[in-house]
Amino acid sequence: MKLRPVATSLLLFGSLVTAAVALRAADEKGKGKDGDVPPPPGTIKFTTAPAAVQKTFKDETKAGKIDLLGKSDPKAGPQFYMAIVGIGTNDYRMAVAEDGTLLEKVLNPATGEIKIEECPAPVMKTLKEEGKGAKVEAVTRVTAGKRADYLINVAAGENKYQIVITEDGTLMSKVMNEGEEEEEQPAKKEEAVKKTDKPRAPEKNATNKK
Repeated sequence: MKLRPVATSLLLFGSLVTAAVALRAADEKGKGKDGDVPPPPGTIKFTTAPAAVQKTFKDETKAGKIDLLGKSDPKAGPQFYMAIVGIGTNDYRMAVAEDGTLLEKVLNPATGEIKIEECPAPVMKTLKEEGKGAKVEAVTRVTAGKRADYLINVAAGENKYQIVITEDGTLMSKVMNEGEEEEEQPAKKEEAVKKTDKPRAPEKNATNKK
């Protein structure tokens, strides 16, 4: 039996974060008692999860505080529960089966767009060497634990590349973004226009039909 929590969990983690904020806000107003703030669809309160699930989360997170769990759709396969849990200074994405089996515990990276000027000097040096004067379109910093990587999208003429550089300036990858979807869309639009420009044949019995 294979359980694949990752694909489904991505759809639920957003609601987990929103719900957690709502619960914290309710607690500040003195309304944090059970039942005052109903969990959003697809989630449950941690205290209502099966005992085996609660035990595994507590054991794996050193009794870290968990308010809500994401709950998979039973129609999609075996039931499992998900959460993003803070352990020390890091966040981890976790999934646990209904019988308490740990399915995954993965360091959850934090991402955020930054200005190119905010990149460390070693990153700037490597970018200058690898970018060869290409125009920087976007920079995303991805941090996980003590490691930080920089995803830099650049444009060199008609070609676009994503360059990934570690904080110490090591080049991880340099890959061309083909942008097939963007190139195909104008062609599809032009084809659609041509089709709409053609006169339509009159429908049979379209008029005087009563």
